Amino acid sequence: MDVNKAETLKAFLGTLPARAAVKLLEAVEQGALPAKTLGLSVEEIRETLRPALKELAGDRDSDDKPQRLFAEPFEDFLFDGERTEKIPGAIPRSSLEPIWHWVKFDLLPDTFPDMVDRIYTHLASEDEEALAASVTVMQEAAARAMQTALAACHTDTAFADKLVRKLGDFNVIEDAREIADVLSILDEMKGMQRRIPRHISAFDDRMVCDVRDLYDELYERDPDRAIYLALAVMGRLQFPWHILRLARKVAQRSDDTMISRTDFSILGERLIRRLEVISGSFQDLRPGLSDLKELRLLIMEFSELSHGITKEIELLRIGNWGQRLLRGRNTISTAISDEFVRYLKDLSLALPLQRIGGFGRSGPRRVDISHPPVAERTDRVLRELTFMQEIEEYAQAIGVKNVYDKTRPELQSYMETYEDALIAELRICDPASRENAEAFLDVAATITALVIDESAASVLRKRGRVALQASA
Repeated sequence: MDVNKAETLKAFLGTLPARAAVKLLEAVEQGALPAKTLGLSVEEIRETLRPALKELAGDRDSDDKPQRLFAEPFEDFLFDGERTEKIPGAIPRSSLEPIWHWVKFDLLPDTFPDMVDRIYTHLASEDEEALAASVTVMQEAAARAMQTALAACHTDTAFADKLVRKLGDFNVIEDAREIADVLSILDEMKGMQRRIPRHISAFDDRMVCDVRDLYDELYERDPDRAIYLALAVMGRLQFPWHILRLARKVAQRSDDTMISRTDFSILGERLIRRLEVISGSFQDLRPGLSDLKELRLLIMEFSELSHGITKEIELLRIGNWGQRLLRGRNTISTAISDEFVRYLKDLSLALPLQRIGGFGRSGPRRVDISHPPVAERTDRVLRELTFMQEIEEYAQAIGVKNVYDKTRPELQSYMETYEDALIAELRICDPASRENAEAFLDVAATITALVIDESAASVLRKRGRVALQASA
């Protein structure tokens, strides 16, 4: 979302009544309404609604504040929306509620209410030190109880099946396992959160060294859980592939074959897996029936991510990551090439030319303006040509540069032929066909702007007006 739209939305959210603000924030925090649908981060929404929330500070869900404090150590792992698979270091907000209730009502039913009450007491008294201590006690108790229960899943199949039913699915169990692990390294996670900015646009050398020091210290004490610190930092990066700078620093190598053999392989694997998920969306596309706006966003993400990865580390063709990136690129290339194949045909259907006389294929052609343009056909080709124009800068990254360079001149050649035939028809059109003629001129100029440029479109409009005056 651009700056103006974001500021306009923030201004609107700031006018919401208190109760509406509470409902909106709860929906966002619990994942029912992904923050990305609003074009803002959860933190931006929370900050914008803060004045309204103060009015109902005592009326919010009794579990809301303690639950948010409970989640602070793994806040960087949370994301909005649904998932198709479990990704290390990524927990949907929708998992929080079932895990919270599992801890509250099943694991610690006798002690948890007292912990929550103490937190509210310290919130009311604004005793920050006592509040922090109470939250830590709650988090540590929850971590121990969760780890004990989750360990039982390995040996007790019946218990594991029961827990799956309670939490919803196996992925939520894995979310709970990650939460328990993060809560077991509270000091290090809180230390990272104090030293590292919440939003990192530039992961520079100084910051990389700071994170490496934190990682090394934790690795000496708890090597199995140290990777969670790196995953949390990854959640703070504006450009997630920048985490490979940390992997490169620790591995002391810049190629994927070496990094993939370290603990940091999980970071690169997460990035490569995202490329595979994107390319998988192109696997079974049916040309002409795809949502081109969605495809454009996926192409942009694939291009940006693949470029970012290859800029940070060397992806060898013999390496696993390099081969998987190429396979994903080839999948997208095939799908988009198949999509482009139909564009010339769709253009000729939207702006048809009829052969006249007995000269065969090379004979003159005429524009039929006895009827208006067919809206469905013109809308289709405009969507297709807009899509083609918008992904031009990514053509090389997704492997369709050659197809692009072949298709565009074909479209341009057709439009040049069509324009000459249209001008000839405009010069002799009768008053009854004038409205249709103007409609075809408008469509042709719009398409010319897409396949040639605005200057050519402007010239066509001027030629068309002169031709219409001549026919009047």
